[in-house]
Amino acid sequence: NHCPAFIPRKKNTGLIILGKCSPELVPALKKRYAYLVGIDRNPSNYSYDEVICSGEAAAKMAVEWLIALGHKKIAYIGETDKEERYNGYCRALEHTGIPILKGYISNVKLSSEGGYQGANILFDRDCDATAWFCSNDMTAIGAMRAVKEHGLQIPEDISIISIDDIDTAQYLTPMLTTVHIPIEEMGKMAAKTLIDRIEGGHTLPMKISFPFYIAGRESCREYRG
Repeated sequence: NHCPAFIPRKKNTGLIILGKCSPELVPALKKRYAYLVGIDRNPSNYSYDEVICSGEAAAKMAVEWLIALGHKKIAYIGETDKEERYNGYCRALEHTGIPILKGYISNVKLSSEGGYQGANILFDRDCDATAWFCSNDMTAIGAMRAVKEHGLQIPEDISIISIDDIDTAQYLTPMLTTVHIPIEEMGKMAAKTLIDRIEGGHTLPMKISFPFYIAGRESCREYRG
């Protein structure tokens, strides 16, 4: 999040920004690079081209998947501050009339270690959620480890769903149910958009939105009481 040490460059240079970019960094990047393209799960207010796949909508779909399976006690593991995936979790519950309970929310960093810690926080609270929504696959991997260490089974005791669909997801035991985000296609589109911008094909900032879908596998099942 620091400004580039040596600003000069520019002319027809371009930069693809993967993930969140702090507002403080954008002006420095614009001084160094003639063109910027962002790839993220949510649009920003920055005036550059962006290729997006809505994290909020993907999270809402994931939680609605759990609700459709009959789960009403659904915990959240991931970041909550200015996080669209957390907003999607809340929206899905609110839309169905399910209360958002503070004890079901584990605010941790998005990583396997964060997921592990987040799951243990829920266990320490004696959280009775029958399903967990993890903000990304790496967080879910850590959470799954914690579940197994507590002698519980997935999905028999706890159903788990997440977002991303990284390659590892289908090789876990059980295979992870997750929302597929088309990262490779988004990367290709970002490169095409940057080239088109450099060649003068467009001048106004573009927002290109990609679809997503549930990759249903083994880590979720119907709630059986």
